[in-house]
Amino acid sequence: MEIRELSLIKNAFFIVCVFTFGCSQPKDQKVDLSQIPNDTIVLNNAKLKLQNGVYYQGSKPYSGFIKEEYATGTLKSIGSYFQGKQHGLTKTFFPNAKLETERNYKDGIGYGRHFGYWQNGNKKFDFIYINDKREGIQKQWYESGSQYYELSFTNDQENGMQKAWRENGKPFINYEVKDGVRYGLQKSALCYTLKNEKMK
Repeated sequence: MEIRELSLIKNAFFIVCVFTFGCSQPKDQKVDLSQIPNDTIVLNNAKLKLQNGVYYQGSKPYSGFIKEEYATGTLKSIGSYFQGKQHGLTKTFFPNAKLETERNYKDGIGYGRHFGYWQNGNKKFDFIYINDKREGIQKQWYESGSQYYELSFTNDQENGMQKAWRENGKPFINYEVKDGVRYGLQKSALCYTLKNEKMK
């Protein structure tokens, strides 16, 4: 990739980061990206080493962007790192260059909004993490676009209304959790997806 194209990707990436952290993060949960330099290295670069969950360039923890490419040369993933850990936005792409996931991190752990998409472009999931724990409304969809579930969490524990639907739209979970106790319809665990009353 030419320097000019790479620069455009990095500039666009910074704009997405600013927009994402400025608009879609829970209040007071912004991640400081100001110390991440505008440098990019390819994941398979011989100078880049992963040790105990931290990326090093030579003897120093790496700060900047790490990208990975498919064998065809198209972008597979790109993420921002600070002191060797994921920090900020990481994006992954399908081989056809369509966006697959957007995940946010702080000091190497899940922090903020995480989005996923099916290859047909339909949304797959919309999760929120605070310090790697589920927080708030968590949503997931079938590949067809029908909603699979909408769950509510506080500090990684179910809290409030929990709903899930078969792909045909019929509910199979609809209960509320109060003080750790479930009240309501509990027909199935969320280990399986259901289509027309049958497990997929």
